[in-house]
Amino acid sequence: MNAWWITALGVVAGLCTTGSFVPQVVKIWHEGDTRAISTRMYLVQTVAFVLWLGYGLAIGSWPVIGCNIANLVLSAVILALKLREGRNLSAPASKSA
Repeated sequence: MNAWWITALGVVAGLCTTGSFVPQVVKIWHEGDTRAISTRMYLVQTVAFVLWLGYGLAIGSWPVIGCNIANLVLSAVILALKLREGRNLSAPASKSA
């Protein structure tokens, strides 16, 4: 039995997952506003992508590996932007002379 369709299914599913992050990254990058983003959710999601990547490496599945590398990068970018904005909001305003 040909398993090419199983690989194709994994690739399409991974591309959909990865593609779903792109509009969020672009919106945050342009607007610089992450107030509506949940820090905890992105922390858990980033950890989940690390675990999925480990799973993909363990089973040798390139669709799982490739898509989760991309997901990890995009999720980490969103998390980093969220954490950076959180630091900027909590920093005391500088007083000008």
